[in-house]
Amino acid sequence: MQLDRIKTMVAEILQTTREVEEWRNDYDPGSQEWYTLVNLAQTAESLALSLPVEMLPDAEWRWVSSSEYAVVDEILDALKEAGK
Repeated sequence: MQLDRIKTMVAEILQTTREVEEWRNDYDPGSQEWYTLVNLAQTAESLALSLPVEMLPDAEWRWVSSSEYAVVDEILDALKEAGK
């Protein structure tokens, strides 16, 4: 199935980005190449996690609680009010 293939690829991307994050905490040579790698890993992780939940590996699924929705609504209302 195509969806299973996508889930597998996303899981591999996330595994790699998390390895880079671990290396970042343990080792930072300060080179431009290193910062490019870290930035690429962060961007890849953001893109992977922005996919529809159906395309994410099961381990990455997280149900959003009603209180989280309420907080987001409050933040959006505050931003809307601040923009007036």
